Amino acid sequence: MTSCSQILIVALLGLAAVNATPVVQQAGAAQFTSSMTRFLQAFKSIMPCGYGNIPALGPIINPFYEYAINTDDYTLVGNVTNLRVQGLNNFQVLSASDYGKTGVASYDLIFPKIQVLGFAAVDGFINIGGFKLPISQNDVINEALFDLRFVGSYSFANSLTNSSGLRMVDFQQTIYLAGVEMDNWNTLWNISTNNFWNRWMKILLPLAMEEMQPKITDFLYQNFLVPEVNDMLANVSMQELVNFFESQAQLWENANCQA
Repeated sequence: MTSCSQILIVALLGLAAVNATPVVQQAGAAQFTSSMTRFLQAFKSIMPCGYGNIPALGPIINPFYEYAINTDDYTLVGNVTNLRVQGLNNFQVLSASDYGKTGVASYDLIFPKIQVLGFAAVDGFINIGGFKLPISQNDVINEALFDLRFVGSYSFANSLTNSSGLRMVDFQQTIYLAGVEMDNWNTLWNISTNNFWNRWMKILLPLAMEEMQPKITDFLYQNFLVPEVNDMLANVSMQELVNFFESQAQLWENANCQA
C-alpha cells in the first residue's frame, strides 16, 4: 500500500510537472499533462477530509503533542495544545509549464494565507557565545504567513539503474514569503514586551527566509527530497506513472469529500 509520505511527495512532484514534457520520451507522455492535472485537483479536493492513511490537511488539527529537543546550541522542552493550521488546501498553481523540447519543468505555487492558532508552553535555553540564555514561554499562538510562494524547476532523465525508469535532475527551488502577521501573547511577559516581540518577528522571519535560501536546494532538497523521489521513480515508466495518477485521482474523486 502506498504510504502517506509517498503520496505527498508524488503530489509535490506533480505540482511541478503539470504541462511538462519529460526528457524521457516513453509511452504515456502524451497523457501526462491531463492525468497530472486531474491528480492535483483530486488531491486538493480530499485535503479537508483526508483519505485512507492521509490525514485531513485542511485544516490540520492536533489536540496535544509534546516535544523535547536537545543539541549543543539549544534545549527546548514543551508542548502544544489545540493546534490548528488552516489554509494549506487553498494553494494555487500560478504557473506550471515546460521549456518545450528542453524537457525542463518549471512551477510557481502559492499559499495565499496559512494561519496557525493554538497554545504553547516551552522551557529551555539557547547557547550564545558560551552563555546559556534561558527560554520560558507560555503562549497563545495567533500568527499567519501571507503569500508563501514556491518557485522552481527540474528536469527528467533516464534512471541510472533502469533504462525504462525515470529520474529527476537539476532540481532548483526558491521560497518567498511576502509577509507575516504576529499576534502571539506570552502570558509571562508584559504588554510592551509582547508588542515588541511581535513587531520584530514580522521583520525577522521574512529576512531569515531570504538568508537561508542558498541552503534550501543545496542541502535539504538535494540530500533528502530528490534521492527519495528518484528511488520511487527508478522502476516506474512514464506510462505507469500516468496510470497511477489516473487511478489515484479516480479514488479521491469518488470519495466525494464535502467537509
